[in-house]
Amino acid sequence: MTNHHCLGDASTRFNFLKAWTSIAQSGSDESFLANGTMPFYDRLIKNPKLDESYLKFARLETFKEYQPPKLEPTDKVRATFILPRTVLLRLKELVTTQVPTIAYVSCFSVACAYIWSCIASSTHENELQVCGFAIDCRARMNPALPASYFGNCVGWCYVPAQSKVLTGKEGFVTAAKLLGESLHERLTDKDGIMKDIVFDDLFSSGVPPTIIGIAGTPKLKFYDMDFGWGKAQKD
Repeated sequence: MTNHHCLGDASTRFNFLKAWTSIAQSGSDESFLANGTMPFYDRLIKNPKLDESYLKFARLETFKEYQPPKLEPTDKVRATFILPRTVLLRLKELVTTQVPTIAYVSCFSVACAYIWSCIASSTHENELQVCGFAIDCRARMNPALPASYFGNCVGWCYVPAQSKVLTGKEGFVTAAKLLGESLHERLTDKDGIMKDIVFDDLFSSGVPPTIIGIAGTPKLKFYDMDFGWGKAQKD
């Protein structure tokens, strides 16, 4: 299945595949209709701040001028690294011990912090870096949207930092603290995910040399999907 984010985000794709596999396995939609959740298609969201921010961002005339970056030959390789839960729990313990007042810490935040600090160690000392990831906004809108909302409803959480503060003995803990503070601010503010939403000054001083984007979520069990042929396996 291919997908474009204009149509739907990961949660939408997951719910769509759940319905599809349920119907494929049973041969009808009776089981899905009895136990599943129908998609929510309503697009009426009354949020003046959202309208203002997106209208300010929508400079349609620049879309025609946009040219995708050319891919140059690279010596980079692709690899799979696994952080077992036991390792993640030890990393969490390390962070909470060294920063007992940290506002937010999770397996996700320490995994991102560990990766970020490792990548920072391979770059220039005074280089600006940005680590960012998407946040599901459904439950964090005010008022909240149902979990079955069909579409793209994600927000952007990003953290800038100089690579020199992410390296060395305290680099990992510093990265975890920065990510934890940003996540706590985004997730707990009374105005919800829409507080101070801006796009035009995201990289107003230029695009940083290193941008790390975290994709995917362990909460959506895509590999548990079964059309009746058995679960997917990695080649």
